[in-house]
Amino acid sequence: MKNTVKGFGWTAMALITCPCHLVFIIPLLAGTALGSFLAEYETITWGVLGVLFIYFFYMGWKKLSQSDDDYAGKDDCTPKENEKKASLDCCSPQQFEK
Repeated sequence: MKNTVKGFGWTAMALITCPCHLVFIIPLLAGTALGSFLAEYETITWGVLGVLFIYFFYMGWKKLSQSDDDYAGKDDCTPKENEKKASLDCCSPQQFEK
């Protein structure tokens, strides 16, 4: 479930940063400093948004292709056997059983 939510988040960012949406983004930001910057440096903006789009799309694809079954049976909250001995609570009875 967590990978699915993260995957959709990455994919939503890819949708926003897609360079083909630049023709919609610039008029929406008209009159702002960011809008004038994007309009002035449109070539650089296309390149940066293209790189960001590829990165976000790759991360979304990677998260959505991982199934939650890969993590079934793995509990990140329970310590491993070697960690149990090292992380005793200060007031646990196990500490005094030496």
